[in-house]
Amino acid sequence: MTSTLGLGAAGCDEKLQAYLTNASARQQARDTKKAEEALLKARGLGPADPVVPEIARAIQVVRTSDYDFLIRKATPAKRKQKGEAPLKRHNGFDFAATLESKTRWLGRDVTDLPTWLDEIGSSTFFSGDAYLVRLPDGREMSFRTWLLEELAALPPDLQETATP
Repeated sequence: MTSTLGLGAAGCDEKLQAYLTNASARQQARDTKKAEEALLKARGLGPADPVVPEIARAIQVVRTSDYDFLIRKATPAKRKQKGEAPLKRHNGFDFAATLESKTRWLGRDVTDLPTWLDEIGSSTFFSGDAYLVRLPDGREMSFRTWLLEELAALPPDLQETATP
């Protein structure tokens, strides 16, 4: 009886060992591919970044901001409750992540800031809810206006678009 149990356990060990070997080989292949891509990018070759530098700089301004970024419902008729619907509020880091993700998925062909602001940086995709910024004094302004003012206030060396 014990010899039968021993064979079953050995078969299980062989399957586990084969699984681990395959998983290790897959991980090694992923690591090799990442290293090759990094080497090509360091040499200025390979695929372009998914976000152009001008737009990446705008997203970085949002990421480092300590303002509140708000999403206001586009149409009051869609509200289910009486009165003002609560605004969705995000910090700069989270809102920048949203913009970056939206840019990667919806704005792959967008290469200039005005078009990006029209298509990505003005409102939500499905419902068209407006993006706003709440200033420290409590005033709210459109995200587009705020971002253009912030980019204009950057030092000249940070305003220039980096060339690949």
